[in-house]
Amino acid sequence: MSEQNKTRKNTQLIFMVLAFLIPVVAAKILLASNYKGEVKTYGGELLDMDLSYQELVKEPNLTRDWQLMYVTNQVCETNCQEQLYYVTQTYRALGRLQSRVRVGSLMTSALLSSPEFLSGIDFTQQTLKNTATDLEDSVLIIDPLGKLVMRYELSGSKQQRLKRSHDMLLDIKRLLKLSRIG
Repeated sequence: MSEQNKTRKNTQLIFMVLAFLIPVVAAKILLASNYKGEVKTYGGELLDMDLSYQELVKEPNLTRDWQLMYVTNQVCETNCQEQLYYVTQTYRALGRLQSRVRVGSLMTSALLSSPEFLSGIDFTQQTLKNTATDLEDSVLIIDPLGKLVMRYELSGSKQQRLKRSHDMLLDIKRLLKLSRIG
């Protein structure tokens, strides 16, 4: 009986050691192979650029907030104002999270006059240093440190714009939930 108890205790000990050792070895293998898993967004394009917010605008107004910025290289007319409307509606849909996000526009030339849909919103207008052709007519999500995180193109029909602004809302909510800054 003593021999059987000794064998049972040894097997229990081996199983306990394996239960703690297998996850550590698996994590080490995944780290060594540079596996990061799949990054899921709802519709935005993750940006992996060296360009930062400070390099993009003439006089950066850095706050410790996330930013939703509409970028255009043209004078803001009908199309631009429609896209800004969707951006501001996304901002309004954030509800209590609005205090962590700033909304605005980045333009190369004249800043726009205040349309009605901007009333009641702390809307920031910045001037671009250079024309940003690869970011033109898109909405950027910028983190509190000034890194360009995501990009959305709000073009197409009204339904497509509405869908993309909803996707943007889901992504910004996820970023705010996971963020420890801003």
